[in-house]
Amino acid sequence: MKRLLLIVMFFSLFFSARPGWCDASSSDSFVFVRQSFDGTTPVFVGEKTRKLPLLEIIPSGDTAAAEIAGTLKGGMSKISLALGGYAKNFMLGEVEAGRSSQKSEVFREPLYIHLVRGGNMPKRGFYLKNGAAVTDKSFAHYIEMPPDPSAFESIFAHENGHLIDAYLQDSEFGFSPDRFVHTAPVVSDFWTAFVEGWGEHFETMMADMTENAACRNLYTFEDARGREYFSQLQDIANLSHKSKRYQWVKSNMFAFKRTPVSRELEMRAGTLEIYLYNHFNANFDFSELKNIQQMLSTEGFVATLFYRMVKDAGIGAGYLPDKSFYEKFYGRKLETEPREVFSPLENAYLKIIFAKRNLFKKYETHEALEEAMVFADFIREYAAAFPTDARAALGGFCANAYFAGTWEDASAFYRKNYRAAHLTLFEPDTMQKTFSESFQRMQKTIDAMGTSGVELKLKHAGVPLWIVNDTFNLGDETEKFFVSINLNAAEEYELASIAFLTKGQAADIVSRRDNKGFFSCVEDLRKVPSLGDSQIKKLAAMRGLFVEKHSKYIRNK
Repeated sequence: MKRLLLIVMFFSLFFSARPGWCDASSSDSFVFVRQSFDGTTPVFVGEKTRKLPLLEIIPSGDTAAAEIAGTLKGGMSKISLALGGYAKNFMLGEVEAGRSSQKSEVFREPLYIHLVRGGNMPKRGFYLKNGAAVTDKSFAHYIEMPPDPSAFESIFAHENGHLIDAYLQDSEFGFSPDRFVHTAPVVSDFWTAFVEGWGEHFETMMADMTENAACRNLYTFEDARGREYFSQLQDIANLSHKSKRYQWVKSNMFAFKRTPVSRELEMRAGTLEIYLYNHFNANFDFSELKNIQQMLSTEGFVATLFYRMVKDAGIGAGYLPDKSFYEKFYGRKLETEPREVFSPLENAYLKIIFAKRNLFKKYETHEALEEAMVFADFIREYAAAFPTDARAALGGFCANAYFAGTWEDASAFYRKNYRAAHLTLFEPDTMQKTFSESFQRMQKTIDAMGTSGVELKLKHAGVPLWIVNDTFNLGDETEKFFVSINLNAAEEYELASIAFLTKGQAADIVSRRDNKGFFSCVEDLRKVPSLGDSQIKKLAAMRGLFVEKHSKYIRNK
């Protein structure tokens, strides 16, 4: 009996006084910092191979920091901040249990927010100046964020979402200097789409929840209603980008194929202009779906899937009976029921974070099959971990990925009401209502079919064959961009963006694939008569580049 009492006391003390756990609701969970200067020169510290910025704590009373702190007290920013703290608590437990190779110090630090004009990126490693003392924080994460409250709120949850992913991975976190082209509608690759789709869905949630009218207007353009035309440059830079991350995510627009470039433009434009036009122009063919490979490598589509999961009432209300699950995130013993501590939205996110951690661990040990369809793998992990949610998670995935094309009434509504002037949806609220009604009807079909359809359909999706197009640049060899292309799903204009392929050869590749089946390897492209040996070798090198950059989740190399 005494032994049992001692064990109970030990665990009680462990959870109630665990060192380093993060109180996600406390203002101590974040610290505002700024660049330290020597006169007018920013100060960097460290070895030549890795110079890190010297940051200093912004003193209390700073007006800009106080305004930004206000945005972290509500809406999606507050929830995102809490989720980051919960993820760190969870990973600290993994480290202490020997299930993670990361250092515990990574998860004991607050979130450092570097306020800097134009900031919009999470980073790792800096030195911290506090008075005369300088502390090495080369292991710690921080986010560069703009000091304007509206701009800050619009992107904080997105960028903090990337940090949550960084916490959940055992690999060294850092951003590659390579510049991969990615925006909401771009077909990139499964991994980029998974990571960026996760970040983008937070923007959709933020726009839904914000009380800041100026911030919401960045996504809904309420002051732009009635304007029929915007120049392409203005549309791309200011309007279309945000609209895609809000209205298109909510409306599942990314499931449909983009309308091909007009013949007139094709005759007078080069492959680069056609590539950009197809990725930014907002016209879709609503009678035809993208194939599953294209959809799962489109970050806007993945954002839609995450958005629907966290908005699903059943997933949010499905609290687990095991308190220990929640104590791992809370960082200490729960004295009350989980539903009294975590909102339904937070509950949905905790389950997603748990499944993502399981997925990342498998990728670290190369348990992925072939080239992973990352979101599909995530759904499997989620369904295995939370079987009572499996119907909702798998059903939503099936409906979005495989059945959108049968929503004839919704498609007709899109065709009738969509404004073709590059801008946005004519009546998004009415369209969303129509979409929801169709979704409910499709759910009945899914329920009758069962969740086995996920595996069945994936078998017929073909094996992806990714390469990295490193010949893509914007007029300057020093400004090179990298574009992931799936040879088993790419359209002609994507293949034609490869500098050494002609439009005719791109068409031949698509024709061979459509008529004879998917390519199993780059060598299979020798079956395309118009391709020469030198081109095959260059494509093989591009394949090697993709494997090198994405080896984390590729087993079949």
